[in-house]
Amino acid sequence: MTVTASGPDASAPAQRKRGVALEDAIREAAFAELTEVGYTAFSVEGVAARARTGKASIYRRWPTKQELVTDVLCEMLPSPDQAGITVDLDDSVTTHQALLGVARAIAGVITSPSGAAMRAIKCEAMGDPELARLVDERFQAPRRAALLSLLRRGVQRGEVRPEAATQLVADVIPAVLSHRVILQREPLTQRDIIDIIEQIFIPLVEVR
Repeated sequence: MTVTASGPDASAPAQRKRGVALEDAIREAAFAELTEVGYTAFSVEGVAARARTGKASIYRRWPTKQELVTDVLCEMLPSPDQAGITVDLDDSVTTHQALLGVARAIAGVITSPSGAAMRAIKCEAMGDPELARLVDERFQAPRRAALLSLLRRGVQRGEVRPEAATQLVADVIPAVLSHRVILQREPLTQRDIIDIIEQIFIPLVEVR
């Protein structure tokens, strides 16, 4: 005697995801793949298996592995506004306070699991020009622009020297924070962040 299951889900196969639901599933799978195996071992095949879809579905949306990875990072990591890197600040907020808030936000991102994935990508990008271009265009450029805007706001307030409101200077905060975490492999305490701003950055930009 054969026993057959009954009920609405007994014999029906799992419904395939489509559209936005499928794209979200692919991004989640790609992020899981990236954080677990790193960029070097990252594969579209692995993502497809995790998302329970075919490689063709992925390649139709993201023609290259690099584009998939950068899109996933941009979705998973906070935007400049979400990270507190914005010039839309109350007049009572000084440049010193704004930059300290930015440094704390950047430190929070780069020491998070998402930040660990981003650090791995940056290291791999050194040998992958296309990946480096995409990471810079999609992730780093908007943050550099926001930091530069904060410095220009400081100039208008009389708190930053005009000649210090440059892209080169704006790169200093993320560069120092990343150097400590990635190369020195040191933790970033609140005291460290305050010291970086007060001992390095403020003397670099303040009116003399």
